[in-house]
Amino acid sequence: MRFDVRIANEQIDQELATLQARMAHGRHALMKLPVLDMRFPDIEFRVRKIAREQRVYAIDTRCQRLVGYSVFDILPEGSRKLHGTVRSVHSRYATNYQGRGIATALYTKVLSDGFVLVSGARQSLAAYALWKSLGRRMRFNIVRISPEAIEPLPISERDKRFHDLDVRLQLCAS
Repeated sequence: MRFDVRIANEQIDQELATLQARMAHGRHALMKLPVLDMRFPDIEFRVRKIAREQRVYAIDTRCQRLVGYSVFDILPEGSRKLHGTVRSVHSRYATNYQGRGIATALYTKVLSDGFVLVSGARQSLAAYALWKSLGRRMRFNIVRISPEAIEPLPISERDKRFHDLDVRLQLCAS
């Protein structure tokens, strides 16, 4: 687990504006995508499934602006019994929408739907803070990921092995 992701807020805002412009029309237009059944003030969540991933777009309903997205990838690693239930997630949210609990609400919904979330090998410090916050309410583990298994790794964040790329964070609803 490494904390070396640093993306300027201006870059995220530009990426979201470009994505919204690209998805304004056509088969995958944002407003044509199915709505995710969850409530969040002034935010609507739209879902697009692509092969091994599910993308959830957050749209401010007051101005019809794309304000962020989360991508939930099916992990190819791990045992067959976990296949399809474990998702690796990464998210990006516009500067003015960060810290409002949008990602927290979405992750909580996905977890309550029975999925297990696993972090990427690299995170930003803000993402790590989100995972730690959710970990106070959900089951939170440090795990090692290999092609054959996802195994609990009984170490603390102070252990030097914590910074290995095959070490991830895991969240479960129960």
